[in-house]
Amino acid sequence: MEEDKEYISELVKGRGVVSRIFGKVSRAYVGLMHDLIYYRNVYMVGKGNIPPAGTPLIIVSNHQNTLNDALAVEFGFKDRDVCIFTRADMFKNPVVRWILRSFNLLPAFRYSKDGLETVTYNTDLFQVAGKDIMAGNAVLIFPEAVNQDKRWLGNFSEGYLRLAFDAIEADGFKTDVKILPVVNHYSDYFAFREEVMLKIGEPISLKEYYELYQKKPRTARRNINNVVRSSIEGMMLNITDLDNYDAIDYLRLTYGRRYCAQCGGNSKYLPDRLESDKAFFAEIEAAKESHADEFKEIFDGAITLRDTCRKCKVKDEIFDNQLSPLKFTLQLLGLIVLFPLFLFSLIPNILLFLAPMPFTDKLKAGDSHQAMFVGGVRFALNTLFAGPLVYTLQMVADVYFFNWWVALIHLACLPWFGIWAWKYRAGFLTLKRQWRFYRERGKGLKGMEELRTRIFNKLDNILTKNTWKKE
Repeated sequence: MEEDKEYISELVKGRGVVSRIFGKVSRAYVGLMHDLIYYRNVYMVGKGNIPPAGTPLIIVSNHQNTLNDALAVEFGFKDRDVCIFTRADMFKNPVVRWILRSFNLLPAFRYSKDGLETVTYNTDLFQVAGKDIMAGNAVLIFPEAVNQDKRWLGNFSEGYLRLAFDAIEADGFKTDVKILPVVNHYSDYFAFREEVMLKIGEPISLKEYYELYQKKPRTARRNINNVVRSSIEGMMLNITDLDNYDAIDYLRLTYGRRYCAQCGGNSKYLPDRLESDKAFFAEIEAAKESHADEFKEIFDGAITLRDTCRKCKVKDEIFDNQLSPLKFTLQLLGLIVLFPLFLFSLIPNILLFLAPMPFTDKLKAGDSHQAMFVGGVRFALNTLFAGPLVYTLQMVADVYFFNWWVALIHLACLPWFGIWAWKYRAGFLTLKRQWRFYRERGKGLKGMEELRTRIFNKLDNILTKNTWKKE
């Protein structure tokens, strides 16, 4: 307890000059890795809804992908300083605490995780964040308080509104503070070179609630919280049927490609796919009661199909993309010819692929909530530790054996070599799955093509595909 009080007092004092400089330089580097290297594509939808720089702003987001959620917002709002609240237990180590604070992160103490006695620390920390808001900066808060393990929206606490109105009261209700609803959405939570999308909702002015708040603060906070949560829920994929979640999620990943195309969308374009997936689930919910027996068969069949494909180590997309013997042979020859280039690209980057594995394998072996930390741990370890170490050593070797120009050019190329090696690996695994598909088609996968066709045909007959059309 005393140790907590000491470091809270230290955080309240603010960041020093060295910390701020380190934070700016580090954020520039981490942002480059985030936008260009780690993700294949980064989308910003609704960017016009962001209030002008200098507007007191609280960004409220769903929370499904631990550190990656905060990073997506941090690097999406490049025109302003974003203060981010994150789990308090990350601040225990003094060195880690200094690094986190240099990135303008603050600890949030939670009753469920940190104990009732620690929640009072939030008062001082909220004052720090409140000053940031009133200075025209932004604060990011995840009101679900915990990271979800599914594509759904949890309950919202009202802590962010207490922060907002504490700052507003201290200002004498003179300044309008806005709440900006934001949704993080991913093509895949865990893998490297996937896609992330930040969807921005319309800002909500708190000034409209000032009169109500001064008379009935609890009612005002409750009303605003409902509006904010509804805005986020409307923008995101919120699969509320948790009893059938696994089946629905598998169907949106498989049948969802077909559904999106039939709605006029591009299933490979993440913003289209989000809207299509939302419409797909909405149609299922609307039709579930009137087609109860059919959906039981569909859901049971989807789980059977999923488990069988996993057992045979193949992916559903192979059913629609089966290679002819000639194409398979040509792709195999291509991989053989390019193998030396793969080794050349892999060797200087291999530590980046291997370093996170002891940690990520342990997280994957844990419960579903622990597994959601995989992407964040992989990004943090490679960006902050393994990458700088490996590339610095490589640069020193290049300078020693060649010269500075060779070293700098090689350094600039190394991340792209790593990306190419990853793509080669993906091509190899795809071909390997094709081989397994041919081998298991009459064995472990027997009957699965027919089952898949029946499921898809049933969905075609039930769903209208009129709830979303790409304009």
